[in-house]
Amino acid sequence: MVFSVKSSRLVAVLLLILAIQVGLVFFLCMRQLSKDVSLMDYTIVIDAGHGGMDSGKVATDGTKESDLNLAYAKTLGKMLADSGFNVVYTRTNKDGLYGLATKGFKLRDMQARKKVVESANANIVISIHMNQFAGQLSRSGPQVFYQSGATEGEKLAKCLQQTFNSHTGNHHEAISGDYYMCREMPCPSVIVECGFFSNAQDLAQLKTDAYRQTLCQLIFSGVMNYLCS
Repeated sequence: MVFSVKSSRLVAVLLLILAIQVGLVFFLCMRQLSKDVSLMDYTIVIDAGHGGMDSGKVATDGTKESDLNLAYAKTLGKMLADSGFNVVYTRTNKDGLYGLATKGFKLRDMQARKKVVESANANIVISIHMNQFAGQLSRSGPQVFYQSGATEGEKLAKCLQQTFNSHTGNHHEAISGDYYMCREMPCPSVIVECGFFSNAQDLAQLKTDAYRQTLCQLIFSGVMNYLCS
């Protein structure tokens, strides 16, 4: 019990320190941005990956990626909205966006997400996912993906990855490739893989409120770094 109390206090202190750091980044960034720019005019779409019959990855303990994606998306969205950004979600419940669960549902789901982004006139898109790498169980930590050849997407991805690495001590690089949620979006879009289901320690962390708060604060800080760069 003593260990549990001390551990809780340590987590609380670390979260407070991180919150102060994020707040400082936000303050400095706002001073650099033009006074004519209103955060309410800056729209960030938060995309919780998967949903409905598409649960995404499923951990050995039964944890569904789609459920964690939604929890992280809501936490991140609240942080951004509380700071004055206009936040739009592609989904806010456990359902998918594909309509009837018939052939081609995955493409319809992606197309529906694209319509949300277009209707919102989004400035950036952050798609939340969970990672898995059966070939290397020790691999851990958040990693960012972006569309190959997308200059602003690459810039956003690298700002986020640098922020993650500074916290985790990892040396992961933002990875380019061909991804629908990045390729088909009319604005800079990235996929944030919050951690690895294939890593037992990552999985345990990903399911905690404390780590979700920490990871989302890091994403927030990475976004501010992008806006200020």
